[in-house]
Parts: sequence; structure tokens; C-alpha cells
Amino acid sequence: MSSIWNKAMYFLGLDDESRELDEHEVAATAPASEATGNAVEPPRGRRVEPPAGSRWRPANTEARVETVGVTQATAVRPVPGQESQAEIVVAADFADAQLLADHLRVRRAVVLDLRSTEPDTVRRLVDFASGITYALEGTMQKVAQGVILVAPARTALSEDELRRLADLGLYDLPD
Repeated sequence: MSSIWNKAMYFLGLDDESRELDEHEVAATAPASEATGNAVEPPRGRRVEPPAGSRWRPANTEARVETVGVTQATAVRPVPGQESQAEIVVAADFADAQLLADHLRVRRAVVLDLRSTEPDTVRRLVDFASGITYALEGTMQKVAQGVILVAPARTALSEDELRRLADLGLYDLPD
């Protein structure tokens, strides 16, 4: 078992090539090499060196701790939901999923129009939208037949924006 461990360390560059074999390794390899008549070869691998221009620097070994006086606690206040204008994405194929994700990452609501998209692609896009909505803690709702509104967390659409979307046929206003 230690032989495998040593080979792994050597392969990862954590062990020197010129290390001396300890007594257990000599005893384990001696009969095998004598029986076959072949010389024992060191495990094959190469040493991995960091890139020449790397920015990594070893940390300072001297740790310094300063005690700062107790600061006055401040209250955390929730930020009210932002009203924004929705981006409209008419999905033609699955490549439009990246456009959806890009808008959500910069905290813009997206109206995803899937009415002219093939059923298999619709399923894939809805699955993708569900995943990214969950990851960004947003909301997702069906707002019309074949139309989905995907919004990031703490983002709401104004009544004017909902009316604009309804005029475009992308939102069913409640009666």
C-alpha cells in the first residue's frame, strides 16, 4: 500500500526523484527483480512546476493580530424590491439560454417567449430557466400561453411594464 502512496506522491511532484528507498521497499522489490532479472525502474511521472510568471507569493510567516475596539452595531434593513423593465427574449433554439442567463445575472427580469419554439427545445429551455432561477433565488411564472416571466430575487415589474407586456401579447392581465 505504501508503494502506491509513494508512486502517487512522486507522480504529483510531492516526492523527490532521488529519495532513498526505505527497508520495506528494498525487501519488497528485491525478490521480484532477482526473479525476473530486470532492474527495478523508478515510477514514471514528471515533476510539475508552477508557471514562471505566476502571481502566487508565499504568505508572510509572521502573524500579527490587532485588537480593534468594539464598534457600534448597525441595523440591517431590507432593500425594497426594485421595479425594472423586462427584457424580451424570443427563443429560437437552446443557444438563447445564454442570453437568458446573462440578463438574470445582471438582475434584469426576462420575458421568455416560447410560442414559436419546438417542443423539445421548450422543455430544455424551461429546465434551464428553472435551474438558473433556483440558483439565483429568483422567481419564475407562466404569464401567458407559451410565455414565462423569469425574475431575479427582489425584482418586481411595475404596473406600467405589465400593461406594456400585455399590449405586446406577452402578459395576460387579470380581469
